[in-house]
Amino acid sequence: MATQTITVTEQTKAVIEPAKVTTPRLWAKLENGDTDGVPEWMRKLHDNGWTIINETISKEKALAYADKGHEWLESWNLGYKRDDPSSQKEAKVPWHIRGGLYARYGVAHEQFVWDLRTEESLVDKFARIWGTDELLVSYDGVNLSVPDQAREKSDSVFAPWSHVDQSPLRTNLQCIQGIMNLLPNGPEDGGLMVLENSNKFYAELWEHFDHKKGPNGWNKWEQQFVDKEMCDWLETKGCKWVKVCAQPGDLILWDSKRCIHYGATPSSTNDRFAAYVCFKPAAFVSEETKQKRLEVFEKKQGTAHDPAILRVTPRLPPEDHPSYADAVNRPLQKPVLSKRAKQLAGLVPY
Repeated sequence: MATQTITVTEQTKAVIEPAKVTTPRLWAKLENGDTDGVPEWMRKLHDNGWTIINETISKEKALAYADKGHEWLESWNLGYKRDDPSSQKEAKVPWHIRGGLYARYGVAHEQFVWDLRTEESLVDKFARIWGTDELLVSYDGVNLSVPDQAREKSDSVFAPWSHVDQSPLRTNLQCIQGIMNLLPNGPEDGGLMVLENSNKFYAELWEHFDHKKGPNGWNKWEQQFVDKEMCDWLETKGCKWVKVCAQPGDLILWDSKRCIHYGATPSSTNDRFAAYVCFKPAAFVSEETKQKRLEVFEKKQGTAHDPAILRVTPRLPPEDHPSYADAVNRPLQKPVLSKRAKQLAGLVPY
């Protein structure tokens, strides 16, 4: 079989300052085989690389947040209407990637997104993981996938884009990522595809495929794509692909840094609505990053999922998109935040 080199783009060449991460107490217990006092969902997260916590928020709240997502899509006046299937087309919704991943327009700072990410029952799960209430949250985006029935099944949007969200140069636990699911999400409705147990072979994977790293080495940036040969090798180790299905209000957690995964585009007629949520201890975030986070918040830009490693998302869509002029003219969001929300945002200290 011919050797395939995993491409390192210009963007990925940037050296990221390593995050200061200390293994949390309960996670360290699991590493030593001690499950006493560790909740079952955390055990599954450690053992399988992912878990699901049912009804983290109520179904009613989740559906109400989904309604806000529909309102946001409709507010751009591009033709999308939630009750009109014929309006579910690429040209009738704002700019996005991967079939429905929205990170621009300052969507991370919409009031409903802030209300969702600061739900006490959600934040509590990350507090349990890290062993502290003093957390910072990322300014991450949302997934508002409305299936375009005109798409051919051969469309590249349906192709896997398997990756990890951590440089191969780091092998220890760095981050736990979350998805708050807002609508019923079945096998064909798009969503998280995870290569279960692949986190256990993270260091071994890069050693085994060292010949694929290319002339610049593995990415120093916090992402690395993996190809089919690498995934097939992991399957010989007992790893298996799982499509995570969930109900409104369920929280999906996974070791996104080390567990190979991708977001699938819906192939059914059902919408996929979800929010990306991630918290880390404030103590893990450098003072420089905390200051940069303030600038990002002030400009109402977005970030990638890791609160401690700042990857900023542009606010505006591409200039050739029909929503560009509207995006330029819209005022910056002014979310109303509680004291707790301001602490999580990093606006006021603990």
